Amino acid sequence: MGFEWGWDNIDWIAVVLAVVANMALGFIWYGKFAFLPMWQQDNNVTDEMMQSANMPVVMGGMIVMVLVSAITLSLILGNIGGGLEEGLLVGAMIGLGITAMHMIPHYTFARKTTRLALIDSMNTAVGITLSGLIIGAMM
Repeated sequence: MGFEWGWDNIDWIAVVLAVVANMALGFIWYGKFAFLPMWQQDNNVTDEMMQSANMPVVMGGMIVMVLVSAITLSLILGNIGGGLEEGLLVGAMIGLGITAMHMIPHYTFARKTTRLALIDSMNTAVGITLSGLIIGAMM
């Protein structure tokens, strides 16, 4: 049994929906009523610093990276067979079991707070899980 790069089997609508869902998640997660105040405090980032950022470049880069992630997840799920449960399980395993667990030590070495490590890594884990759920359900 070999790994097949099933580019023709990618559901591009599911990929786009996964990207949109991740953007919505980030908008809520890093909103002023959720984790933004703590994130700003732990990163020493002011509102003025955020307003001076080149947001088209920041958001464009983020969209490209989330798109690549969703395509990769679609390729992986295409080899497993897809389905809602499989998408949820694979998304959670990759999101939490691999990605988040690899992110947290970087914060430790950088002497960042545990709170910041959890805010960022859990956002990534939830986002990848959500992507897996969407892509798997649409296969």
